[in-house]
Amino acid sequence: MALSRRKLADQAARRIAAGESKSTVLNELAAYLIDTGRKNEADLLVRDIETALISRGVVVGTVVSARPLTAEAKKTIDSFVKHHYENVQSVVLRERVDESVIGGVRLELADRQLDVTVANKLDKLMV
Repeated sequence: MALSRRKLADQAARRIAAGESKSTVLNELAAYLIDTGRKNEADLLVRDIETALISRGVVVGTVVSARPLTAEAKKTIDSFVKHHYENVQSVVLRERVDESVIGGVRLELADRQLDVTVANKLDKLMV
């Protein structure tokens, strides 16, 4: 019997939050998905794991900006995230540079998104 995606995500989140190696957990999950013919669920499973980690005090997200973030900007984003989630002990941010955003940042979390980029503001003006 195949495990549900939610159950897989919950188990992975529990192991990662307990300090197990992320690469070990993710490699095992990848092997399971391949063995069970469910590799097309990988992106959804990652999102489910990130959502499950929130309840364990870990928020994972992606920050998109036109230039690499300064230490001060990272600290501000970390504080912002901790302010908007209860019981968050850790914020893990992936950074992506995309010059098309022009300026500002887009913060993509498992369950919400904040877009304060110049490109987004210009798009809203055009509507």
